[in-house]
Amino acid sequence: MLSVAIITHNEEENIGDALESVKWADEIVVVDSFSTDRTIEICKKYTDKVYNFEWLGFAEQKNKAVSMTTQPWVLVLDADERVTEALKNEILKTINDPSLKEGYYLARKNHFAGRWIRHGGWWPDYTLRLFRRGRASFSKEKCMSQ
Repeated sequence: MLSVAIITHNEEENIGDALESVKWADEIVVVDSFSTDRTIEICKKYTDKVYNFEWLGFAEQKNKAVSMTTQPWVLVLDADERVTEALKNEILKTINDPSLKEGYYLARKNHFAGRWIRHGGWWPDYTLRLFRRGRASFSKEKCMSQ
């Protein structure tokens, strides 16, 4: 019922924890842009759906990853993000609800220099991350990834 789409490039420091946090999903799709570190090796421990494409920009790369998913629901995750147990439970409850919406915004916790930034408009940082496959896409104007 749920695919996770992740884009990567040289994320060996982060990707293992990100993938570990979503290993419960029905499908994980990783679109890499020719990493030169251990990113691909780590990803292949969690999924056989690891693909390499030239870098197209954040929006197009995320759209490419989403287009390769097969489940009715898609969660888009950055390599430095984690799904907590509470969020996992909320996602599972949400996608199994008969009164579903087409998509959901999730509040991200942004960190800088190892600290959670709670003020100055950084919290909550709502971004569309959970949606029905085929019902959402990323654009340059709306894709604010680092």
